[in-house]
Order: sequence, then structure tokens, then C-alpha cells
Amino acid sequence: MDYLRQPAAVLLIALGLGAWVSGLGLLIGVVAKGDEQVILFSLIAMFLFTGLGGALVPLEVAGEAFAAVGHVTPAARAMDGFQNVLIRGLGLESALLPTTILLAYAAGFFALALWRFRAGRAK
Repeated sequence: MDYLRQPAAVLLIALGLGAWVSGLGLLIGVVAKGDEQVILFSLIAMFLFTGLGGALVPLEVAGEAFAAVGHVTPAARAMDGFQNVLIRGLGLESALLPTTILLAYAAGFFALALWRFRAGRAK
């Protein structure tokens, strides 16, 4: 794969993906009560998002219902963005919607982590 054919698009999706994973990591860090829970919550999130998002089985070959549910996950949007740029040969504009969705998920997870952190400190 030619990752440098559209470097700005690949970088944009990677930054959105990194922001989403960081927000999820913050949320897990705030919710977990110990090292064991961090590991458990991280594994659950990994299997859930990779399984539903199409990283293990492409959503194109899954059933319609599974693909519809899968496309609600941010992992599927990241996969769509990377496929648009790297496999389908589309340009920067094809990376904008997936990146926007990833950033929205990142903001949501960050907001939940902040809310949970403040609620935990108030006790």
C-alpha cells in the first residue's frame, strides 16, 4: 500500500484515531479502580471495537444488520477512512467525514472522563 500517496489524508485519519483512543483511555483510567480493571476494560474495549468495527471481519462481507451496527462504532469509521484513501484511492476529502466522526467520539469520551473524574473528586 502506498501510504505516502495521500499523506495529509492518512495523517488526518491517524490523528482522529489517536484522539479517540486517547479519550477512551482517559475514560478507562478514570473508571477503573485498579490495574486489573484497567487491563480488563481495555481488553473488552479492544475486542468490542475491533470486532464490531470491521478490523477482524470486513463489514462488507458481514450481514446488513451487523454492518449497520458496526458502522456506529468509531473503529469502523477509521477503517472506512483508511480504506477510502489507501485502497479506493480517494483524496483528502474522503478523510474528512471519518475524521470528524472520530473527533466527535474523542470529545464524547473525553467529556465522560472529565465528568466522571469531577464526580469522583466531589465525594
